[in-house]
Parts: sequence; structure tokens; C-alpha cells
Amino acid sequence: MKKPVPYTDDALKALKYFLSFWPLISRARQQEKIEIAVNALLHRRGAKNVDRDILLSALQDSHPSFETFITGLRDPAGIQAVIASQQAIDEEHPLIRIQRWELPEVSLHRPVQDVFALLAGPRINGNTDCILDSVLGGMSECGCTVEKAYFSKLDISPCKGCLACQAEHPPTTCAQKDDMLRIYTRLQECDAFVLGFPIYSARESSHTTIFFDRLKALSNPWKPKKPEPKKGIIVSTWGWPTDDLYQDVIHNIAFLIRHFGVETAEVITGCGFWGAYYKAGTARLDTQGMEQARSAGRDLCIPS
Repeated sequence: MKKPVPYTDDALKALKYFLSFWPLISRARQQEKIEIAVNALLHRRGAKNVDRDILLSALQDSHPSFETFITGLRDPAGIQAVIASQQAIDEEHPLIRIQRWELPEVSLHRPVQDVFALLAGPRINGNTDCILDSVLGGMSECGCTVEKAYFSKLDISPCKGCLACQAEHPPTTCAQKDDMLRIYTRLQECDAFVLGFPIYSARESSHTTIFFDRLKALSNPWKPKKPEPKKGIIVSTWGWPTDDLYQDVIHNIAFLIRHFGVETAEVITGCGFWGAYYKAGTARLDTQGMEQARSAGRDLCIPS
């Protein structure tokens, strides 16, 4: 039996502290994930035991969406400084960042003329909406027809799980005759789809969850033909001022939406919208980032 790798006292203390945030039902599984990352780091570094630095690096690898906890272990004073800095807006050097991701080129030759966008969040004119508008502005500049729907203004109920949509001959796409029926139609007929949503509590907003639950109605097993592929753009924001904190959430959304014929060609994210920066419209302080968003919209509509 392989002898366990010894932990230094401070590393073991930090591990126990991190695991204490998890419910008892999850701790063994989380520790297993951490140990896999620890062993990989030990192998790469040729170390004989797990010190605090190796542990914190392993935590970063195994739990990327928990950076605030990990940074709190690594630099408690730094965390407090970040919290303090977000309480007032620095107009000259704002602590927000809008970023256009570098992605592989999506080779779809379908011309983009009809664009449908959905803001799957509660704050109309909020920061996600501002960035979304910049993307759509770039698309309009290219002559595209752009329609934007606000989830919060629509009559859309959560999925009831009735599975009427999975019948061989359903009378309608979904048994619930609400505004989602219009979204089904637009999602299928548009040339490009843009989804904007905020990230709350380390996951996509509740509106986004309802949207994807209701998309189940488009996956009828008796009609297996997939919709014609189209390009898509994801726009998302969160509070903590770190660019890559919720990459896993974005990747999961891109994975889900691909099942409905949308290949994500552009991702625009914004971070740091927290404290005073949560105020609607502060996204505009990052003028370079907003221009990146506009460029992403333009580039999607220009044939490669």
C-alpha cells in the first residue's frame, strides 16, 4: 500500500480550514480532488512533502471557482484590501475589467443577418446589459437586424417536468403556452444568438437556469434532426475582480447551448462588479473593454 505523502503542519491546517466550508457529505470527495492535484504538483516539482505553497497551488488547480477562499488563505490582508477598494469607484482607474476571450475560430459560413439576443438576468440597463448592448451595437453597424428580449419582462414559467414535449406527436413545442414559445421560434430561425447573463452565488442567474430547463422542449427524441448550426456569443459578468474566476460556468453554458445548434464563437466577460461597482452603468468606465465587446459583435457578422 502506497505510503501517504506527509503534510507540513501549516499545510494541514489550511487544508482542514478549506474543507470546513464544505458540508460533511462532500468533504471526502473534495479532499480526493485536492489530493489528485497535490500528487500532480509533487511529481512536477519533485517535492517530498506537501507544504502550504503546494497545497494552495493544488487548491487553485482543483477548485478554480473558489479563488476568494484560496486567496484568503494565501493573503488575508490582500482580501481585505480588495474588499475595501470596491467600496468606492475610482473613476480614473476603475477596478472592473471587460475581456474578450481568445477562442478558436468557428468555421461556419452561414451569413449573419438576423440576430436574436436574450438578457437572462434581472437588471435592465445593468452592467451585463450594457456590455450586451455594446456587442449588439457592433452587429448593427454591420447591417444586421437585431432583436433583444429581456427575460425579466417576459411571461416565462419554470419547467414543470411534465415531459409532454417528449411525446411522439406533441400538439405544441411546450405544454406551457407562455412567451417561451416565441423564444423557441426566434432561436431556431435566427442566424446568430447572443446570450447575456450575470453570475450570482458562483453560478449562472436563475433566469438563465429556467431558460435552459425550458429548452428541453427542443430535444424531442422523435424529431432527432438538429437545427442548422449558427454562431453565438456569450456575455457574462460577476462581482469578484478576477478575470478567470468563473470560466467553468462559461464553459458549461457553451456546452449546453451547443446542444441546440449554437456554437460559441465569442465570449465577453466582465469582472469586478461588486460594492460600489455594482451600480448600473459602471461597465462603461472600461472604455477599452466596451470597444472589445463591440468589435466582437462586428467580427461575428463579417464573413471570415
